[in-house]
Amino acid sequence: MRVLSLIGLVFAGLLFAYPPTATGAESVEADLATHHVAVKTDFAGVKVLMFGAVETPVAARGQAPRDIIIVIRGPEEKLRVRRKDRVAGIWVNSDSATFDAVPGYYAIVSNLPAGEIASSYTLREHGIGFNSLRANLILSSTGFSTGNVRDYASAIVRVLKNDDLYQEIIGGVGFSGTRLFRAEFELPANVPLGDYSADVFIFRAGEVVAKHTTSLRIEKRGIERFIYTLAHQQPLIYGILSVLAAVLAGTGAAAAFRKK
Repeated sequence: MRVLSLIGLVFAGLLFAYPPTATGAESVEADLATHHVAVKTDFAGVKVLMFGAVETPVAARGQAPRDIIIVIRGPEEKLRVRRKDRVAGIWVNSDSATFDAVPGYYAIVSNLPAGEIASSYTLREHGIGFNSLRANLILSSTGFSTGNVRDYASAIVRVLKNDDLYQEIIGGVGFSGTRLFRAEFELPANVPLGDYSADVFIFRAGEVVAKHTTSLRIEKRGIERFIYTLAHQQPLIYGILSVLAAVLAGTGAAAAFRKK
């Protein structure tokens, strides 16, 4: 935590080295305390810090206060959803559908509730919020029979919220002075591996006046990465080695019990 704080102070110092411009459009610069998260066997989740600064032209000072919404989105994957119905007293799978682009992680971090910062139309236009997420899921859906696509999309969001993979952190953005801001979001232990994007939106009077995007990568390291890569890229070799390891473990255990 001390290392992350030190990184934040250094970044803040660099931001102060560039004074606000007298003319031009409003802009924002932001960065994460780390761009790589290593997942090992003892990984129990991690909090990630973001630091940034907003450059406001002199002509724009004194206008409506600014608000910040940060959207962190994880890797997308294809997901097949099934619905169970009761038939003759037995629960069986009935309707199913496939969603081609389901984010494995989605978090909204803001200083105020998103609905108080901008209209639903503006939020959806910039892909912000769970309503926008549901709409995108519906657009990527295929294979529906008699089910309601909205019900399936809502079910995905509800389940992933319960797993802490979809989050809304109101008040997670804090301001320091007139330019600097700081935000924090949490990656749970079950967070998927892959590339993430973090979009920072600066709002003023309900409209987006600046945007900045940075990236984050979550990957396995050490022996965990070797096993993961082997299982996904060389499944036959992984299967053979797994069987051999099981045979050796069983033989060793049998020998130990015979001695006793």
